Amino acid sequence: MAGQGYIALGLLSLLPAAVFIAAVAQDSRFRKGMPASDARRFWACILSVFTFPMTCGFVGQHKSQATLVAEELALLEGQGLSVHWDRYFLLFQLHLAFIVSSYILWCRVEPLPASPAPAVEAARQKRTRTAAWRGAADAPAALRVPRSVGGVR
Repeated sequence: MAGQGYIALGLLSLLPAAVFIAAVAQDSRFRKGMPASDARRFWACILSVFTFPMTCGFVGQHKSQATLVAEELALLEGQGLSVHWDRYFLLFQLHLAFIVSSYILWCRVEPLPASPAPAVEAARQKRTRTAAWRGAADAPAALRVPRSVGGVR
């Protein structure tokens, strides 16, 4: 029966859709306080993938009903099975195109520059200050403390 493949595809795409949504949501580009244009790209990507299994089910259900009615009418009129335009396949392809285009737009969002963790940065500054206090040669000149105190070396 026509349309059952779309329903099966919708069921099989539930887990990959969930994995895709989790991967995009855990990406470094998804962050608190991101610009509104980036947020729109994110939500377009997520919602298009989230609704894909529902679109497959919708297409499968309606295609089954439409072909059943069309085949019955063709048999009653004494005609053979006619090939009719498949608008549901077009809807399915447009949804796939929207998923791909929204993901490409999401990938074009610039990630945050990598910055060291606050604890790592604090430890680096402490090492620099300690090296400067000891008068190490690799410490910045402005931080170096002279070894002579009161003119005695």
